[in-house]
Amino acid sequence: MIFGKKSLAALMLGAFSLTAFHDVNAYGYMEDDIINGCNSMGYDLLSAYQADSCTACHGDNQAKSAYSTGNYEYFCPAPVATTCTDSDGDGYYAEGESCGTEADFNDNNVAAYPGAPEDCTDGIDNDGNGMVDAADPGAVDCPVACTDSDLDGYAVEGGSCGAIDCNDNNPAINPGADEICSDEIDNNCNGLVDTADSNAVDCPLECTDGDADGYSVEGGACGAVDCDDTNADVNPGALEVCDDGVDNNCNGLSDSADGVCQNSDGGDDECEMPWWRSKGKRDHHHLKLCRDDDANDDDSSDDYDEEDEKDDEDERDDEDEQDDEDEHDDEEREQKDCDDEDRKSRKSRS
Repeated sequence: MIFGKKSLAALMLGAFSLTAFHDVNAYGYMEDDIINGCNSMGYDLLSAYQADSCTACHGDNQAKSAYSTGNYEYFCPAPVATTCTDSDGDGYYAEGESCGTEADFNDNNVAAYPGAPEDCTDGIDNDGNGMVDAADPGAVDCPVACTDSDLDGYAVEGGSCGAIDCNDNNPAINPGADEICSDEIDNNCNGLVDTADSNAVDCPLECTDGDADGYSVEGGACGAVDCDDTNADVNPGALEVCDDGVDNNCNGLSDSADGVCQNSDGGDDECEMPWWRSKGKRDHHHLKLCRDDDANDDDSSDDYDEEDEKDDEDERDDEDEQDDEDEHDDEEREQKDCDDEDRKSRKSRS
């Protein structure tokens, strides 16, 4: 900084009034002025003009002239412009603190600077901590790692990897597998084993037959449903008893409501003798013949139609013919018996 003559005179008067004159150090009384002058510009005094450098002061006419004119810049370094380099434009300078930031360790990549998030996929050390991508515990946007050692399509991590594989060493065990009923393994990873899982497959058939009549209560693959598994006389294969108030054959109909009993006279389910077989009596019995037209191999009385009537008529004719033959035979036996008795009587009289 260049001071005017008036300013210089003021400074010199101040210097003389505040600083004692030293004969051995002609530069000494100027020391404070020069130091203060440099400090006011923000610079340190050059080493060549440090205190007590008498030779420097007396031997350098330029120094004397600079002091006398107040040109203190002569005694301290000229201002040097500070350079701040930010090649990648990330706001951090290569020079660091002299430019007001931490030093940019990679000034050629905008994604690399102190405090930058470690990008897990770009292959560079973004935050300058010496760890790259996934090696840095603080890395972000890392792809999900899904472990599927048995290659069954299910991983052990769960979450974004999907349902958790509870056994990654066996491809037959995973959340999408069927629960096998008898291998004592949780095949589908739902925490339920074998029959404890209602969706288990290949379970052995269990048929409950409490009364040991050959019919069970489960139905389905176990056969027709036993409507009373405590009574061996009640099951789908039993005959309907027409007066006991029980659905004996498990068809949902009891007694007279069941077709078995509709053609009977309130008796049991056995077929009663038709009218034309009533010990040769020709008076009409009110019951029809108990037939099995529907081939169900039971004693149910089916619809009695004209064809049934004709079959019965033919059978009656055959029976009548047999009855006639039997009657003729009876007459012949009676006549023979009479002839025998007559011969015996005559023989005894003679």
